[in-house]
Amino acid sequence: MPWYHARTVTSEFWFGPADTRDEAIAKGKLRHGSRFAIAEGKPFDNDLDVFEPNIAPVFDRFDSLNDQNFGENGEGGPLHWNDEACADLSRRLNCVFAEWAKEHGYERGYQLDLTDGEEIRPILTLAEVIR
Repeated sequence: MPWYHARTVTSEFWFGPADTRDEAIAKGKLRHGSRFAIAEGKPFDNDLDVFEPNIAPVFDRFDSLNDQNFGENGEGGPLHWNDEACADLSRRLNCVFAEWAKEHGYERGYQLDLTDGEEIRPILTLAEVIR
């Protein structure tokens, strides 16, 4: 997992990513000074299964756009949408949507799934404490 740095362990905003812990520490020192936090993390993946098996909005829209083609009593068109066909359409739409989301950068969220943060601070020597 990549590494991130922030002002404190409880910060809402983390900066990164860095490939290694040492790289995160170096970047943290440049941005925050001698005292800051680091943590390993990864962006949350967004749920891309947005088309549920009950795809009523899709077939409601289809029916409303095409009701004139079904005849006066609906005898010329589908009288119902069966569960198997709806599940298949849902699966296919989710696949296409996931591919589109990855191409356009929507597969990841902006929040991070962080492991335990670690505070980085200067190590004081006895000579510095006595001063």
